[in-house]
Amino acid sequence: MRQAHSVCFVGHSGAGKTALAEAILRAAGISGEVSLDRTPEEKNRRQSLDLSAASCSWGGRRLDLLVTPGLGEFVEEIHKGVDAADLVVLVVNAEKPVEVVTEQAWEIRKAAGRPAIVFVNMLDKPLADPEAALAALRESLDGKFLPLYVPVRDGEALVGLVDVLTGTPTGGKFSPPQGAKARAEELRSELLEEAASFNDALLEKVLADEPPSREEILGALRAGMAAGPLVPVLWGSATQGIGVRELLDTVLLLAPEGEEKPGTLLRVFALALDPYLGKLAYVKVLAGEVGEGMALVNLETKDKVQVRDVYTYTGAKLEKTGRAGTGGIAALGKLDGLSLGTTLASDGTATPLPPIPFPKPVFIRAIAAKSQAEEEKVSSALREIAATKATLQFYRDPVTKEGLLAGMGDVQLDVLAERLRNKYGVEIQYRVPKVPYRETIRKTASAMYRHKKQTGGHGQFGEVHLRIEPLPRGAGFEFVDEIKGGVIPQQFIPGVEKGVREAMEEGVLAGFPVVDVRAAVYYGMYHEVDSSELSFKIAARTAFKLAAEQAEPTLLEPIMALEVTTPDAFTGDIISDITSRRGRILGMEAQGGRTTIRIEVPMAETLSYALDLKALTQGRATFQMTFSRYDYVPAQLQERLLPQLRAAHAG
Repeated sequence: MRQAHSVCFVGHSGAGKTALAEAILRAAGISGEVSLDRTPEEKNRRQSLDLSAASCSWGGRRLDLLVTPGLGEFVEEIHKGVDAADLVVLVVNAEKPVEVVTEQAWEIRKAAGRPAIVFVNMLDKPLADPEAALAALRESLDGKFLPLYVPVRDGEALVGLVDVLTGTPTGGKFSPPQGAKARAEELRSELLEEAASFNDALLEKVLADEPPSREEILGALRAGMAAGPLVPVLWGSATQGIGVRELLDTVLLLAPEGEEKPGTLLRVFALALDPYLGKLAYVKVLAGEVGEGMALVNLETKDKVQVRDVYTYTGAKLEKTGRAGTGGIAALGKLDGLSLGTTLASDGTATPLPPIPFPKPVFIRAIAAKSQAEEEKVSSALREIAATKATLQFYRDPVTKEGLLAGMGDVQLDVLAERLRNKYGVEIQYRVPKVPYRETIRKTASAMYRHKKQTGGHGQFGEVHLRIEPLPRGAGFEFVDEIKGGVIPQQFIPGVEKGVREAMEEGVLAGFPVVDVRAAVYYGMYHEVDSSELSFKIAARTAFKLAAEQAEPTLLEPIMALEVTTPDAFTGDIISDITSRRGRILGMEAQGGRTTIRIEVPMAETLSYALDLKALTQGRATFQMTFSRYDYVPAQLQERLLPQLRAAHAG
């Protein structure tokens, strides 16, 4: 039997998710200070930036609470929380019910197939309008939104709730007005009609005008939630504590029990660096229980995993408990080699769960320590932090040699800079990254070079005749030995190839690597005493550069493939913007009020696209970006670029 339910709170920033979770902990009897925004960065910014967890007991059952940030750049945390949840609670601001992350979180919840409840918060605010909020939900989000209570306001004050199923007041000492009772009856009929389509017995009673029991209605509602369409709506004010107990009761009544599975099965849904406990792997116990000393198998790598320290939450505090039961959330300590999404099982032949569909980072900046003495410390800290995040990647570009940090936007990278300063004591600086151009040639050309140097003792001698010709994009490099008659002895041919490769790495236009070239050595001369592999390497390097100068050398730029998903209203603006960036539209697909646009655009035009798209669409469009290929830089643009690139290379 499931020993715990995990509930994930999602929604736009400012909707009151953290305040609601903290109110739940207080209502459930958790004493002392309750704070879920724990890091210095969260306290400084007064908003959630990481997935936070806590637990409580209600009605004899354990509830694990997961609270996600409401900023779009921290969408990774929503994926984590939803993946680990049995039930998702979408928290909305009664004054502004549907905002950017409201829509984003709802789509993530839908894709994950998790049942959901909506909690309309802040009904004590001046502009709160319950009926307008319900209309906005129904208009903007997929689902059939069914209120379980009617909120009652006295002026701008929220005084209580009327239970739709019973028509009785709850949540405060008040006498509900007649209008609230009539509205409750109206909503009850609507609820019965929708729920009955998921339960034949209930449908028969509704058609026969027989009063169904509360349990029959809730059972049908639970079935409709599991199927996807039905979404109960609750109301309240987290700061006033109104509606909190009703939410807890509803969670217990409607959270799915899940299927019984043999053995032990865990999903690693988050990784963290605790200042006192070190590396922690947060797991959802999908079957069985996890306890210290257990031997499990990493189903992705087939490595054996020995469970050591098991922590669970008591209120908002993480404590070593040694075990966690079915449905619960636990943190495993002192384990290495686990990645986000890893499935652990007692049965090594079990099938791993599908990966969590994290978005790929799309905002890239060059990063460096402000002090050169701290470069290694910064690199080590970045690798440590990036290992816990799917949307943060730190790497070094092989062409530009810059350290690059990829994330979801400037806010996420600013938070990272704060974290490095607060936790590791290092300062960093960002700049727009260099574009990793490449060079190539457009036609065939030949050149020869004789390297001759006389010093005391043996001299240096090597003569190389080289022909170079272009290859198709992406073909790389081919070296061909066409020497006949031993004019260059075989032992010196590797030196020729090394010289060509060195020259290609150095570039001929602006210091970028040369690619997609075939180089053939077809003639040469040697000296029995003075020739060496080094002599032929030097000769080949110069011969290549001389030939390349005659072969119409040109710049290649990386072309990126973008997939932008936007509300239909912004489609025209996005297409116009992409056209101005030398991009081209490959195709479009419209569905459910949103359009997905497939695009190709030069990397040089995308370096701030994450910020520009946010501004262009009020943050309502998202995109993914992958490398497509290299292509020629247009001639006029190349003429303007080359002086800048040469100056940068010389500097």
